[in-house]
Formats: sequence, C-alpha cells, structure tokens
Amino acid sequence: MAAAGLLCTLGLGGCGAAGGGPASSSPVTLKSLAVSPTTSAVLLGSAQQFTVTGHYSDGSARDLTQSAEWSSVQPAIAAISAPGTAVAKRAGMATITAKSGSVSGTATLSVSAPSLVSLSLSPSGSSVPKGETLQFTVTGTFNDQNTQSMTGTTVWTTSSGAVASINSAGLATARNVGTATITVTSGTVSETATLTVTPPTLTAMVITPVNSSLGLGSKEQLLATGTFSDGSSQDLTPSVTWTSGTPAVASISASGLATTWSIGRATISASSGAVSESGSIVVLPVAAVDYFSNAHNGNAPDANLNLVNTGLTGGDLCAMVYVFDSSQEMNECCGCSVSQDAGMKTLSINNDLTSNTLTGVKLTTGVIRVIPADMASNPACNAGTVTPSGLVLPWATHIQYLAPGTFSTTEVDSELQPLGKDELSALESDCAFIQKLGSGHGVCTCGSGD
Repeated sequence: MAAAGLLCTLGLGGCGAAGGGPASSSPVTLKSLAVSPTTSAVLLGSAQQFTVTGHYSDGSARDLTQSAEWSSVQPAIAAISAPGTAVAKRAGMATITAKSGSVSGTATLSVSAPSLVSLSLSPSGSSVPKGETLQFTVTGTFNDQNTQSMTGTTVWTTSSGAVASINSAGLATARNVGTATITVTSGTVSETATLTVTPPTLTAMVITPVNSSLGLGSKEQLLATGTFSDGSSQDLTPSVTWTSGTPAVASISASGLATTWSIGRATISASSGAVSESGSIVVLPVAAVDYFSNAHNGNAPDANLNLVNTGLTGGDLCAMVYVFDSSQEMNECCGCSVSQDAGMKTLSINNDLTSNTLTGVKLTTGVIRVIPADMASNPACNAGTVTPSGLVLPWATHIQYLAPGTFSTTEVDSELQPLGKDELSALESDCAFIQKLGSGHGVCTCGSGD
C-alpha cells in the first residue's frame, strides 16, 4: 500500500477516486473585458487611444487591444480609426465598445470644442489722419494651440465714438483729433489697442484754371485748392510749390502768377508733399485792337485800327480783319501783316462800315473782328483762302451810329479762347465769296506801314 501511494504521488500510476474512476479539470474561459480609460475627455479634432484587458476564469489577464472588435455607439461624435483609437468628430458624448466573442466592455468619451484662450489685435497701436479709415484684425488662440481669424465674429467697441468709430468688421473711421481705445471681445476674452487720430492730410489737389489760353506778354493768376482726408478743402495757392515745364513759354511765380513769354504750350504743376496736379497754358500770338479813330467823310466813315505786335512772337503776325454789319453779314475782309520789330501798324478800313455794300441799305451798327495768326503758316496773310493756322484769338470792336457823321466805338475784352473749326471755316468761306465780287464790293485793304 505504501508503494502504491508513492506512485500516485509521483503520477506514475493511475490513481482513481474511492470509486476507482479517472480525475477531471475545467477549461480556461474569458470572463470580462475592461476598457481603459473608462471615462475620458478630448477636444474636437483630437484622438483618444483606448486599451482593453481580458480577464479569464483562471484569474489570468491579457491585453486584447489589437484583437478586440472596436466600435462607437455614436460614430458622428467619435469614430474608430484604428484598434482602440477614437477620433473626435463633433462635440458630445460617445460610448466606445470593445468586444471579443460574446464578451464586451465599454468606456465613455466626452468631446468638447476647443476653448478660446486669448485674442491678438493688430495693429496694437497706430495713428490715422482725420477722415481716413483703418482696418483692425484679430486672431484667436485656443487651448488646443490652434489659431483662427476672428475679425468678423467678435464684438468691437470704441472708448470714444467722437474720436473714432468702428464697425462690426473691425473697420475704424477717424472722426476727430484725439485718442480712442479699440476693444475686441469674444465671450469672456478681450483685447485692446490704441488708435490716435491726427489732423487731416492732403489727398488731392485741383488747379484753376487747369487749362487756359493766354496772349503773349499777359499774366494770369492760378489757384491751387487742396482736398483733405476729412473731405474739407483749402486754398493752397501760396503754400504749394509751383513749377513750369517750359519756363521759356510761360513762367510761374511762387504765388501762382503765370507770365507768358513765347508762343507754345507749357505744363504748369503744383505740388505739396506727395500730392500734385498739373495743367497747361497755351500761349497765342497777339494782335491787339487798341482803338478806332473818329469817323469821317460824313455818313460813309472810314475806320483806322491800330494793331500791336508785342515783339514776343518770334516773327511777324497776320492780322485777319473781318467786318460785319448788324445783320451779321460780312461786308469786308483782308489780311495784313504786322511786323514784330516796329510793333504797331495802322490799318485803314476803306469802305463804309455801317452800310451793306451789296444792298446799299444803311445800318446803324457794325462789328470788326481781328484775328491774329502766325504768318509763317500763311505768308500771304490771305483771310479768304487759308484759314488762320493753329490756335487763334478773336477781338471784337463795335461801331455804333449816333447821328449823321457821328459814331462811337466800344471794344469788347478778349475772352482768350480759341475759335472753333466751324467758325473759322465760315470766316474763310464768307471772305472768299466777297473776294470773288472784287475790291469794289467791300474788300478792305491794309493801311499805312508800321
């Protein structure tokens, strides 16, 4: 019996129960799954790694993270992207499940949106002239370390609307000189910046007149008007810098007074800092009607015109003379040269200025128009076949019949404006018609010399 007992102990022989049957053992089975962490919280867009441990019937435990079947009960909030890895998709609560066979375990995942930590306002301190605007921008930093532009989603306020206003998009408008604090707020987070409003600045300038035509030897005062950032305007004539592109044609003084010196075109500019404007002056030939002599020869007056060449034209002038009756019909026409050297020439208009030479009708008024032109372009000074070349300038002198043998004259100031093409063409056509009629029918002649 002792030997048999020893063999049983060593397992070298079969030892049954008291009844003589074989011994029995239970299989090891999975009892539960434990998901870790059981409860967790993450920010939107981040991920949470879970692990699962299997606990068995024999008391052992094993990591089943890679072999378990993972799922999310709320995949719109958190979705499984890899074994045990849940990615936060939307704020809310999600239940994460790990399953092995018929055994499962769960954990809870809380997803929250990133919270704002701070605001960065730009520019933080700046100045802007009155009337102008300044765009502010704001960037938010969140607890997930991400940043985001929040310019259009925050609340903007100003400490002084009288100094500077600001709209919901962060655009500030400078209203009056001073300092205002600009504040941007989102929830409980805010930031400030200082805005200083300075006096208005010059933004544009206008020259008056911007373009003009002047006779030789004449002067004209130009004006410079500035427009400022607040919409106001101011006369800047004495403070701007005046320059002439061609001072030999027209010079300009520090006070804006232009003086013409030779025929041509000059660009006149006015500047103040970075703002400038320019215009032009066209200098025209000059033949000035000085006066008309007293009428003579009874009721058939002859008229003398004293024409002046200033000597600044660089050459002789053609004085184109056109005589009209009160019905605006041309009675006489001629072209006379006026030299630049002697300066003055007396032209005798030989026919009756107050009668229509074609009809013999006695009229009470007449008009003489003298138009200067550059002689180089019309050497013959023909008032009927060649229209005066270039820019020309009209003068008009009216002859009024008062009583038999008595007439008065009234000169009309020149407007210093070029004649239009249609008017020049009409003068040429009418004069050519009179020339065809012959000298006995109203063609004037040039009088005495210089």
